[in-house]
Amino acid sequence: MISAPIVKKVLKPVVRGAVKTSVKLAADARRAAHEVNEELYDIAAEASAEVLGPKEPQAPKEEPAGGQAQLSNKKPRPGAAKAKTNA
Repeated sequence: MISAPIVKKVLKPVVRGAVKTSVKLAADARRAAHEVNEELYDIAAEASAEVLGPKEPQAPKEEPAGGQAQLSNKKPRPGAAKAKTNA
């Protein structure tokens, strides 16, 4: 009969190689599936954008009273309009 230490010496590298190969194949399959999923997501997003168009039509910006363009990029404070009308 073959002794256990000899079987262990012979089989351990074979089993280790098979497990290592399986892990590499699983990682490659996972990576490929992820890439396919990303591609499908991109295609679906493009198709929805073409079918649905912009979510909300953009209204043209109105000029402030007096016909002059606003020089500041600051947004008016919510209470500022009330303060002017009450004063």
